[in-house]
Amino acid sequence: MKVLKKAKKFVLLAAAVSFLWITAAVIGKENPSPRPEIKRLTYSKNDVVHFPSLNDDGQWMLYILEIKDRENSIKTLQVMNTEDGKEEELFRSGTHKAPVPFQDVPLVLGSKPPILCGNGRQAVFSLSLGEPVNILDHYLGIINTDGSDLRIFSFPIEALKGKDVQSLDFTNGEWERISNYTVSHDGNRIACVLKGHLGPRRYGHSSGIIFLDTVNRKQRTILAPDFSGEEWIWSSLPRRPLTGGGWALCMSGDGRKVLFGAQSSEDIDDYDLYISNWEGIEMRRITDFHDRWFSLADISQAGEKVVFFYNGTKKQGIGTYVCNSDGSGLEYLASKEIPRVEFYDLSGNGRYLFFKHIYTVMVRDLQDGREIVAFDERTPGYASGLAPMDFPRTPAFWISQIVSFSGDRVLLFGYPQGKTTPEIYMLNLDLSQ
Repeated sequence: MKVLKKAKKFVLLAAAVSFLWITAAVIGKENPSPRPEIKRLTYSKNDVVHFPSLNDDGQWMLYILEIKDRENSIKTLQVMNTEDGKEEELFRSGTHKAPVPFQDVPLVLGSKPPILCGNGRQAVFSLSLGEPVNILDHYLGIINTDGSDLRIFSFPIEALKGKDVQSLDFTNGEWERISNYTVSHDGNRIACVLKGHLGPRRYGHSSGIIFLDTVNRKQRTILAPDFSGEEWIWSSLPRRPLTGGGWALCMSGDGRKVLFGAQSSEDIDDYDLYISNWEGIEMRRITDFHDRWFSLADISQAGEKVVFFYNGTKKQGIGTYVCNSDGSGLEYLASKEIPRVEFYDLSGNGRYLFFKHIYTVMVRDLQDGREIVAFDERTPGYASGLAPMDFPRTPAFWISQIVSFSGDRVLLFGYPQGKTTPEIYMLNLDLSQ
């Protein structure tokens, strides 16, 4: 009798488990995990969109709109709410004049991508001097995303203060061009890499790094040469920060750490990556590659994780490396799916790495090593126009800002049917699986 009762209980238990398993399977089919989907954000018609930038929660996007008018065109800076598509023009080329000594010269949007700070409240963008001066990216513009409080910053060269710059044939005493900039989450801290004015006398190459506190408008020169009157002189190491189109430069979201590449010995080809604190008094070399080919770098919100792309022959050669912000734990990332990890952006939380090979776009979970395909031509909303969908274009060696903090939203470029220029799209991902 006891045996029969136990057998009966076992049968009932097995039936219950089977019912629950079948029910779960049915629910799973009815409610599958969310698939990636792509949503179109811009409808620019005959105009052209450039350089989108996303804030941390993915609700706000900044981009440049090039408005075509027959043979002429004019560029505007736009901010969009990605939820409802509403947008506002923040700046239009030619509508503002430059500060002294170029007060009669119009300001136009520069060649560098604009940056939307993480909280979405401020936009940072380069400004060029228009006709007849024509100096690219001479100023840095900052404006609130509600359209208020436009501020324009120039960057004086400390070594030229008190000198007769006209007699030295310099146009003025400011750095000629902003090469790159990176912004904290709240927009209160900005780090800029700048190029010097060579002048008709050809004084030689100069470059520097300046930290800008946008609240009190104070600047701090972190790395720059002195000027002897005949040439630029570097008195200590590190020196000559990398400037070619951007190169490795990034700031942690909390604004406490800035990463850059600089020359680390008397050998002109000896470069490595450095991290400085915001005060500029703690500068640590975090790599020992002794080579200048650090094309891109990114750092997590809290400044703990560093990712960089190296384009040289040292260590394990070309590819993506990760390490801690003190230089420990250096690792070369090898993909199981494609020949090489060519990273494009890092989520603010430092967990998800977005990379591609040709048009295969992947996500790497740096926590558990998992790799997934971010999207393909089967993803709902995929635009199959003149070219495959891709990450937005940026200038060479410029780190993009197209991924939300948690990695679940990503900006893409795609060509709609019948259009010869791309539009901006939003890729929505579920990374919890």
